[in-house]
Amino acid sequence: MEVNSDRKKNKANLITVSESPLCQEADFTAMNSVVTPTDDFYVRSHFASVPDINESSWRLKIKGKTARSIELTLEDLRSMPSRELMATMECAGNSRVHVNPPAEGLRFGHGAISTARWRGVSLSEVLTKAGLLETAKEVVFKGADSGQETDDGVSFNLNYTRSLPLDKALDPDTLLVYEMNGDQLTPSHGYPLRLLVPSWYGMASVKWLMEIEVSDKAFDGFFQSRRYVMVNQGMDVTEQKDPVTTVKVKCLINTPAQGQIVKGQIVNIAGLAWSGEGSIEKVEVSCDDGLTWCDADLGDNNGPHAWRKWAIACEPGTTGHFLLMARATDSNGNTQPKNIPWNYRGYANNAIHSLSIQVEAE
Repeated sequence: MEVNSDRKKNKANLITVSESPLCQEADFTAMNSVVTPTDDFYVRSHFASVPDINESSWRLKIKGKTARSIELTLEDLRSMPSRELMATMECAGNSRVHVNPPAEGLRFGHGAISTARWRGVSLSEVLTKAGLLETAKEVVFKGADSGQETDDGVSFNLNYTRSLPLDKALDPDTLLVYEMNGDQLTPSHGYPLRLLVPSWYGMASVKWLMEIEVSDKAFDGFFQSRRYVMVNQGMDVTEQKDPVTTVKVKCLINTPAQGQIVKGQIVNIAGLAWSGEGSIEKVEVSCDDGLTWCDADLGDNNGPHAWRKWAIACEPGTTGHFLLMARATDSNGNTQPKNIPWNYRGYANNAIHSLSIQVEAE
């Protein structure tokens, strides 16, 4: 569903892209810390209402191709061995507004991305507790959020439900999280429990988790087969489509801002870079529309799932208008393209970020 928005900014530096469902992106130019404060963390909802969940009566149900069906309370999960990860989460529709020609979907700029410290229990621990059968193939996650979606003229009443292949579900870094930045999850971020799938786009990290079902076949639910798949130019609706999964290598400039007037001979350029396909190894910056590139200085490596700061000081040598560009390369050799191949919903836009500034004498 596409919702028009006047993109109002609230007191927590979030820009409202949609009122219903509530979708808010961060002001990327204000993101100067590695860990995003919870109030500034982007929000992506799929339905109009945030589930009202009572922790005392809430249970996580695990069933399907398991040796036993079990139910766990939040206290049960907290009593299990916990893990904390710093992980960057990016919406698959981040930067959609910059896809040309325009793509279908919510008009996210560059701010549908944030980083938090997450604490929870490895999903593999819970699946082991239930006992996986040999026929297990996928793990399906059902959220408490529900509503109506329409596609190709057909209406669906459904919960938000997604699946993971078994190997990704058993990755020790795939977590059932109950804390974010040292506090319990807020309602808009999935209280009391959500899935965290580091290095995958945010649609995989199901919020308000209520049920896990182990399946012996591929899941083809609405948000698995009709959304978050790549519908490329010329594709027929009946064609098999590639799923959106791993976050592509990307960096963005947050200093200076688009259209900013910079005084003096030195332009300090900075931003953040990330990739779900490897660690960030290089960020290059151009001040001349990509004719020449210089390596930026990289900040601390914050772990395999978190973004990395970068910065560089450029001297244009004259006053006037300049086009700045930045591109990142990860440890597996993935580099940002100048443009992405167009797809119908504008997913996974990791095209080189460019913006214009004006340099004036002091």
